[in-house]
Amino acid sequence: MSKKNISSGKELKGFLLSRFFFVLIIVSVVELFVVGLTNTYLIPALVTITKYNNIIKVDGAEGLFMIVFVLVATWIVNRIFPMLNASPVAVNEYLEKVLQSRGFVGASDQEVTETLHALSNSPMSLLSLIGSFFLVAIILLTPYIIGGIIFAVSVARELRRIEREKETEHRREEERRYLMISNIVHDLKTPMTTVYGYAKALNDGIVPEDKKQEYLEAIMNKTNRTNEVIALLLDYVKLDSEGFVIKKSKIDICELVRSCCAFCYTDVESAGCEIDINVPEKPLFIEADSVQLSRVITNLITNAIRHNPKGTKIGVTLKCENYTTAEDVRVFVADTGDEIPEELAEHIFEPFVTGDESRASGAGTGLGLPLSVKICEMHGFNLRLVQMPEIKRYHLGDEYKKVFRISM
Repeated sequence: MSKKNISSGKELKGFLLSRFFFVLIIVSVVELFVVGLTNTYLIPALVTITKYNNIIKVDGAEGLFMIVFVLVATWIVNRIFPMLNASPVAVNEYLEKVLQSRGFVGASDQEVTETLHALSNSPMSLLSLIGSFFLVAIILLTPYIIGGIIFAVSVARELRRIEREKETEHRREEERRYLMISNIVHDLKTPMTTVYGYAKALNDGIVPEDKKQEYLEAIMNKTNRTNEVIALLLDYVKLDSEGFVIKKSKIDICELVRSCCAFCYTDVESAGCEIDINVPEKPLFIEADSVQLSRVITNLITNAIRHNPKGTKIGVTLKCENYTTAEDVRVFVADTGDEIPEELAEHIFEPFVTGDESRASGAGTGLGLPLSVKICEMHGFNLRLVQMPEIKRYHLGDEYKKVFRISM
């Protein structure tokens, strides 16, 4: 499951819980209000209308339900027992005692007994009381019914909103895919066009002898550029395939960072940049794929070299909260170059996203950072771009304006 799906699932779960408890609180408050009005005004009025107020006392819905149950049971007993050649007197007396024990009988025993026995001769007299019973039940259930409808409607609206967001994201994904294909074509066609032009000129014999070496070197450089794009693209696709797995082992992350800095040192000098390495001397062991993690750190250093002007200072720092347990290990690759514009920074980790100058100059393919993100995610690490003023909280130095941070 992708991170976006997980995020949507958590968002929906949070919405359902919050909306459920919100509706429950509102319904409970309304229910208290409805129960109070029903017990105080409606039920006494209904009992008076049904003319049972002379023999029974009802002070709430529970009493009404209890009385209706006993009276209906009495009517059933009076109808069934004569058919069985048995007297219902004992049962009627028992039901009468049930009402008396619960305080629902307010008249004399004789009046209650006469009323109970009269039910066998006039069962229709119960209909008004039963109707009152269902009316009260509907009124008491109304807040929950309305609450359920409100909850269902709000959930349906939220689901539609999520579906619309998914559709929008799908369209954006399609647009990014088409843009990626366009960029791949651009990055391959440009050098190949140059190679074809130079090769044709050499083949037609129109290149002066003293210029042939220059043309051959240009062909070689453009071919290397094409190979670089193809190799990075293959690596990016390979990391996204189901069959690829990283091979973790116990490695010294401090030594790994130093090795990456040493590997890039010649490129740093050639670009006229400066590198400052701040890595602890003592070993710090973590579980990771040394080959793939080296690619990430090297990519970040190379990225700083390619996309910053001459004289830029690059800082590579490793920090750890607890060196004994190797908890919260973080690698920082910072530089003093200009900040990345916000509109570009939002999409910096997407495939083939580069600055306009980088694409025009061929300084980058736009695959290095997406490749690094994938490797970090496969390790369970996090790669993030941090710029001013947030970068200050890492205490890397006041001169740095942006940093790529790997949290392990």
